[in-house]
Amino acid sequence: MISADLYLLKPAQIDADQLISLPGELSLEELRHWQEIRQPHRQREYLLGRALLRRLLAERLGCPADELQFCTNVHGKPALCSHHWQFNLSHSGDWLALALCQQGPLGIDIEMGLRRRQILPLAQRFYARSEYEWLAALPEAGQESAFYRLWSRKEAVLKAQGNGIAAGLDKVCFMPEDDWRLENRLDTQSYQVQDWPLGSGWLSLAAPTRSVNGYLLDGRLKSTPLGPMLTHTIFRESAS
Repeated sequence: MISADLYLLKPAQIDADQLISLPGELSLEELRHWQEIRQPHRQREYLLGRALLRRLLAERLGCPADELQFCTNVHGKPALCSHHWQFNLSHSGDWLALALCQQGPLGIDIEMGLRRRQILPLAQRFYARSEYEWLAALPEAGQESAFYRLWSRKEAVLKAQGNGIAAGLDKVCFMPEDDWRLENRLDTQSYQVQDWPLGSGWLSLAAPTRSVNGYLLDGRLKSTPLGPMLTHTIFRESAS
């Protein structure tokens, strides 16, 4: 049985001495892109994301990290050129998440809901009609969290498919009152979608399996297993 591996970290909490060698683990193209990023926190996120992705994939494939070659698939989604392992990254607020799996489709998304928005007009415009009606019927105090939960689940599927939001948020329709069943109007793929509360927002994973191994990376980039359910540990760590 296949499983997906999910890694969580807070880039701002990574020890400075752990960052020193990471630029040397990037390809020339990745290094050039990293140097062009002007915002320090975005620079750190990109550096950690790319270097950790190379490390984690190299461990699974049994090859040097600098031998990994990346390309894009037909949808423009980054992929390994000569291996089938799937990967996806997301960041929001303080968090960076990486997901890996031997098979696809695979997509991950974090939505922290940090910006105040007029959520009902947005839902009416971009969500399926049934989702908007469900959201509008909720007590006002619960609408914002539900809006971002839907958004996170949708974007995880759209990232797994490869086209992203451009493919249409309304084509990924969830039925919250039916155990969050997915009505896939996007393609013929089967997506197993799970989510977990993360601070004030949501973390969603779309994968070919519901078996997930979760890990939390500390300031030394050492991983601690989160356990099969993830929820309580993630929630506790996200509040710290």
